[in-house]
Amino acid sequence: MDRRFALYSFVLSLAGLVLSSSPILAQDVSSDTGLTVEEVVRLTRAGFSEDIIITKIKKNGKAFDLSTEELLDLKKDGVTDNIIKYMLDPSQPYTPSAPLAPSAKSSNSAKKYPVDSFASRVPADSGLYFFSSGAPVNIDLKFLLGSEEGKGFMKKGKAIAYLIGTAAKTRLKLAPAFYVRLPEGKEIEELVLVAFTPKNGRRELDCGQPGPKQELKAEDIRQFDSLEVGPHLFKLTPPKLGGGEYLFFFIGSADPSKGIYGKGYDFGIDPIEQQKQKKK
Repeated sequence: MDRRFALYSFVLSLAGLVLSSSPILAQDVSSDTGLTVEEVVRLTRAGFSEDIIITKIKKNGKAFDLSTEELLDLKKDGVTDNIIKYMLDPSQPYTPSAPLAPSAKSSNSAKKYPVDSFASRVPADSGLYFFSSGAPVNIDLKFLLGSEEGKGFMKKGKAIAYLIGTAAKTRLKLAPAFYVRLPEGKEIEELVLVAFTPKNGRRELDCGQPGPKQELKAEDIRQFDSLEVGPHLFKLTPPKLGGGEYLFFFIGSADPSKGIYGKGYDFGIDPIEQQKQKKK
């Protein structure tokens, strides 16, 4: 009897030794706690991306039963709302974020401009310039006054924008290449070249019906080519202009309530006959 009991005890001891020494069986007996809240916070503080942390949460596959206090603590520890969302429900689908596209600012900074021998010499201040003997000459920005004519019963009349004086201060023999440095927020499409009509001791421009929107007459508009040669800088090449008074006019610049009927840069081309008389 004693021998049987001793043998039985030996067999039980041997079985226990085998169970405890087997790696596979030991792993089955031990408990796996999985990913913890503290580990998520540690990963966040270490600077891991959302993609990595969420991937680990989804791989863990277990929802966290978070109390209000735990949610507040996670926010204080810098855990993002997106990560917390997957902590609460890791079963929802997830698509890793796409890489950010280059910003408009960085793309503008890398913009290539055509080579122009004068572009680097144009002042940084907004304005219209032309070159004389290799030096830039600035044409002042002018504000146009205005009046309304032909207004009456059942007639809206028309707005006349004008500059006082029959001739511009800037006199040219031929239309040169101009350079315009546009103010911030302005586009080259807002600039048009128009011909004035000298009348009543002033230079007039028919702007159509009174209002902030100018309706210029087609016969007053002169076409020109524009080429961007720098940041907010355009080279303007007008056609062959005859003698007359002209204005690079900003469309939409009128504010009749303040007495402003537009603004632009004025210049004049002397007629050939007048140029010949000056030579004499």
